[in-house]
Amino acid sequence: MLIKKKHSVLMLGTIALLYNWGLLVHAQQTNANKLSGQVNQKIIAAKQAKADAEFFTKKKQLLTATWNAPFSYNSIKTNNAPIGPYMGNGDVGVVSHTAENSQTFHLSKVDFVTDGWSDWAGNGPAALPVGGVQITVNSPAIATGFNYQMDQQGNELRMATATVQPVNMKSWMAVNENIIVTELTTTSKIPVSISVETFADTATATYATHAAINNQVGQVTRQTKTTDVRWISKAGVSTRIVGATTVLSLGSKSKVNTFFVLTNTKPVFVITYLSGGGKNNDAKLAGAYARLKSINNTGINTLKAAKTAWWKDMWSRSYVETNDDLLNRHYLSSIYFLASAYNEHSPACGGMYGVWNMDDKMMYHGDIHLNYNSQAGFYSVFSANRPEIAKPFYNFIESIVPDGKRRAQTDLGSVHQSLAGKSARGVLFLVGGLGIGVPYNYYWQQTMNAPFNVPLFSWYYEYTGDLDFLKKRAYPFIRECGDFYEDYLTKEAYGDSYRYSITTGAHESSWDLNPPSDLGFVAQTFSLLLKYSKQLNVDANRRALWTDILTHLPKYKVIQPTKTPNKGLPVFAKNEAGWDLPNHMIQMHPVYPCEVLNLLSNPDTLQIAKNTVEYYEVSQNGFLGSMNALGLSGFIMAARVGFNPDIIVENLKAQVGRAKANFLINDGHHGAEKTTLIETINSMMLQNLDSTLYLFPNWIKQEASFTRLRTKGAFLVSASYDGTQVSKLEISSERGTRCYIDNPWKGDDIRVTENGKPIAVSHVGNRYSFATKPGGIYMLQQLKLN
Repeated sequence: MLIKKKHSVLMLGTIALLYNWGLLVHAQQTNANKLSGQVNQKIIAAKQAKADAEFFTKKKQLLTATWNAPFSYNSIKTNNAPIGPYMGNGDVGVVSHTAENSQTFHLSKVDFVTDGWSDWAGNGPAALPVGGVQITVNSPAIATGFNYQMDQQGNELRMATATVQPVNMKSWMAVNENIIVTELTTTSKIPVSISVETFADTATATYATHAAINNQVGQVTRQTKTTDVRWISKAGVSTRIVGATTVLSLGSKSKVNTFFVLTNTKPVFVITYLSGGGKNNDAKLAGAYARLKSINNTGINTLKAAKTAWWKDMWSRSYVETNDDLLNRHYLSSIYFLASAYNEHSPACGGMYGVWNMDDKMMYHGDIHLNYNSQAGFYSVFSANRPEIAKPFYNFIESIVPDGKRRAQTDLGSVHQSLAGKSARGVLFLVGGLGIGVPYNYYWQQTMNAPFNVPLFSWYYEYTGDLDFLKKRAYPFIRECGDFYEDYLTKEAYGDSYRYSITTGAHESSWDLNPPSDLGFVAQTFSLLLKYSKQLNVDANRRALWTDILTHLPKYKVIQPTKTPNKGLPVFAKNEAGWDLPNHMIQMHPVYPCEVLNLLSNPDTLQIAKNTVEYYEVSQNGFLGSMNALGLSGFIMAARVGFNPDIIVENLKAQVGRAKANFLINDGHHGAEKTTLIETINSMMLQNLDSTLYLFPNWIKQEASFTRLRTKGAFLVSASYDGTQVSKLEISSERGTRCYIDNPWKGDDIRVTENGKPIAVSHVGNRYSFATKPGGIYMLQQLKLN
């Protein structure tokens, strides 16, 4: 008995030893796998960094705008999007003009907004410029030597003066501080006299100005209207010179003059700080003074290093190679515009002209326009892997929700006389508003101004997988839009059944029954509410009504074209009465931004969508004849329905060919929405349909590639294309969700590896899928079956 017990103990000990040894081996193997994975990811990251650097080195000249002669204020003066060299950090905007011996920066601040401004667009808030800084080289002008460059990749403005004593100026902005730095150098052996004028804008006497000198710091302020207003704002411009002894004097109640001498022994820095704004009538000059006095050469280097790192990260988020300089330039310069115009740390959201409010009479008050213009400015940031750019916009939309709820309850009669006395839950937005959270303008008989934001709220979650954003921000706003539609739609008998109709303005000032432009938003809103309510396990008792609405929506009216020329093919009308008004293709909202009609839709419906593009954008010349085909998403819509890619690209290039010297397309009315070329190109190269990735679904038969485009499901995708075949396909997973992909190598199989090791892949037909891990990087290759 004792021997048996000893034997049992020995056996148990042996088993325990073997078990622990097995655990040790498993742990060592697991650690080895983790280490191997980490090493592999470092190798991949290093290769990516090298490829990024090579790409942007090649594109540096492409992104450098050059002026070989001085350009005056009148040549760049505008009350809409900038047409001169510009910089921005989401809070402060800079636009410059020059003479042979001087450079002037005009400055604006995103939350410097007056109340009580009236014009044809309405009464209420309006964005204003603040002032600026002029740097003058006091040396005789000559006919040669002038050069000016806007280096978008480096976020710098560079000037060489045309003066007897030459001076070079290099200017840049801090990213998260409102500091503008201009470095002055000279090769002149004779010291150069420099004067700097810090000024407040004086174009309108209504807006008071003040100037003062505070211990070698020049400071000026500008104040908004002070009577019959809901708030008063005041902003300040402060300037200090680092690297030279200065003499300051008051030029007037709006100007401070600073004088110093520049030698060839060391650079001198003109440091400008913009402060104040908001609704507190405080220019915050004390804080500006303290910050300027704290800056020395080390501080300047620190600011510049931070700026350089920020822009390097911004540029490398994603990019495409179209192998066409015009398309590449506008794609990348659009990224520059968006990253300069909107920043998640901004105190307010810029309007459709970004932060460049350089006139006291800005078009549309410099507002956020909510019947597509401003939303379109953010359409591209998701697939372009820069979703945080949209964050200031969400803050603005949420800030006006209380006003929108009040209007839905009490102001429907102002939308259209037929709605007098009616009320609804949910939100009803005016067309316009300023980013400080103040609506203004009119309804223009439209009720889509709030639902137009549903795609943006949905996309932030879909592209990033941020469940907290879905729960706390996206779903609540989308439900407000659903509440409005529940009360606003009319349930009416139709044939042997019933339907939910909507009467609203499809166009500004039209009044339409069942326009596809609005039916698309109804379908999108309730489809998302059904999906998200299940995901969040809320509002189960409301799903029956949402389903009923979705299954009883009117069909889009189809007509024969009424304008010539046309190809005689059926197209979608703009309302149920058969309204046909080229060339604004708003009846294609179901395609984009609503995404309820796509490449997987019924083939007959998809063909009618293609016909509509052909008629409106080609036969009726909408692509080029419309003032804003880019902003209206006509090009994106065409890409999303698989319209002839050669025609899309040809017209895109013609549009881009109209750009100004600063690479912006300026039609006198629109701004940020011109960046939708980004989403057009991205949609031609990559689409996510039914949670499935489709590679180069509508690209021309030409080489192209994309790097780290973001898709729904929080995947980053890179791939190359030789005109017929996909290669170098890499997918990174941020959230660890299952990845579905349409087989780009039809007739063959797909091999997927993680850290060089094959992983399991399944498929149904051409829809392949594989499991992913958060942070995992997956290489996909063609696996020949024959």
